[in-house]
Amino acid sequence: MKILIPTDFSVYSDFATTAGVEIAKRTKGSIFLYHCADVPDDWEDLSAEIRYKDEYNKSKALWVRNSLEKIATEVRKEGVECTPYYTGGKFLKNLDEMMDKENFDLIVMGSHGASGKQEWFIGSNTQKVLRKVQINTLVVKREFKISNFEQPLFVTGLFSDDFEALKRYLDFLTYFDTKKLHLIAIDTSSFFTEPAGVMLGALEDFKSRITDFEVITHFYKGNSIDQGVRKYVVENDIDLIGISNHLRHPIKRFFKGSNVEILANHSDVPILSIDYN
Repeated sequence: MKILIPTDFSVYSDFATTAGVEIAKRTKGSIFLYHCADVPDDWEDLSAEIRYKDEYNKSKALWVRNSLEKIATEVRKEGVECTPYYTGGKFLKNLDEMMDKENFDLIVMGSHGASGKQEWFIGSNTQKVLRKVQINTLVVKREFKISNFEQPLFVTGLFSDDFEALKRYLDFLTYFDTKKLHLIAIDTSSFFTEPAGVMLGALEDFKSRITDFEVITHFYKGNSIDQGVRKYVVENDIDLIGISNHLRHPIKRFFKGSNVEILANHSDVPILSIDYN
């Protein structure tokens, strides 16, 4: 598995790096460590003479290179191949360009979350990745301890294409020897109009197509998807949340938000956003 870990050298990025290393060990994968530096976007293309004379940006670039190499050295000590890389310019633009050049299987990002207007007007880099980049993304907010993910949860809206996302989630869990899966749909006043019996039948249909895991289904009430999921997570000691990343129209996102982004902001449990486009 080829894993991309964007880092800003914060403690949250450290959490992501630790998680990425554990996943790389289990998947016999490699890590691509990336930082978007506050230097001109063409810095590495400039002549050596120009870069030598620009003391301000030269010192920043040197610090970034040394910081990345320090992390990469620690990762390699764990027996994991690691490539450090940095650019100047805009984070998301550079990320898109890397995605075109490299065949990444997973992005692992740390996040401290956001709240209030900042969630919708500005957004963190993690939110931007969840919104724009079409690749499976694991979001972590706290220290990652090696785990077999004994209590993973998959959140479904019972859409027909959710099952493809669920299959990808189960593929990921096979690396962790997981035996049990919680499958949950949230009943909110604005989300479901079908009777509970119909929803439970749909959940059982999903369950019947899963053969390698013990599956526990739940049709759970909540004021919102986010509130219902987080309440269930606490009550059942869930250690990983999986959810399909349905694309949402930008205007609708502004007024209602994305369930994936909201969960990533508010949940302390790692979230694996599954892309299926």
